[in-house]
Amino acid sequence: MIRRPGHSVNASVARRPGGLPAVTGLDLELAEANVARWGGDTGLFRTSLAAALSSGPLPEAAAVQDLAAVAAWRAGVIGLRKDALRAASSCLDAGLVDAVGATLGMPGTDVAGFVDGQRTDRFFWPAWQQLGRAYLIARIGGFAGLGGPWLAHPGDVIADGDGRWLVEVGEELWAVDADLFGHSVSLAGDDPADTGDPGTAGVRVVSVPTSYLLEVVREAG
Repeated sequence: MIRRPGHSVNASVARRPGGLPAVTGLDLELAEANVARWGGDTGLFRTSLAAALSSGPLPEAAAVQDLAAVAAWRAGVIGLRKDALRAASSCLDAGLVDAVGATLGMPGTDVAGFVDGQRTDRFFWPAWQQLGRAYLIARIGGFAGLGGPWLAHPGDVIADGDGRWLVEVGEELWAVDADLFGHSVSLAGDDPADTGDPGTAGVRVVSVPTSYLLEVVREAG
């Protein structure tokens, strides 16, 4: 079996067929196109946002726009993380807890705790709190011949801040940015600054000898 990059939180998520409802003043097709352009999963975006919009009466356009930001983050667009957390809080203030829960794929009763937890732990997921063992958060990267970024096997991994790592791949240095839902991989600068940041407590990135994929793992604790 060939392992692919992906995030464990999506392992049991079924993508729904079909499109999104029309919302006056919003172009959700453009939003979906942007999710694709930013490296997200458009099927997951549609699934998440459709679940939100069918969880109750259709919200105002501004609230739908906020839910779309949360759905895009949930679909793996890590660059929208800060905006999505702000948008989720705005929706909670507007009483849309069930819609946010449907977007994220969790009960509405867990949403406030999730948003608070994410502010200090970008890998926080309520269902994993009491596992009591190490677990896989994500697989990242891969061989270029199979659609991944790398022609060489990833080697040493260096923490570079919260959810960020530098990875030696052959003669190149690559930057990895990850959270619970998504990640980005790009070439680092020729001489990246040493932040001195030890990284995310309890989370490490492992280079597996038999794979071109990196594994993001939360240690038992």
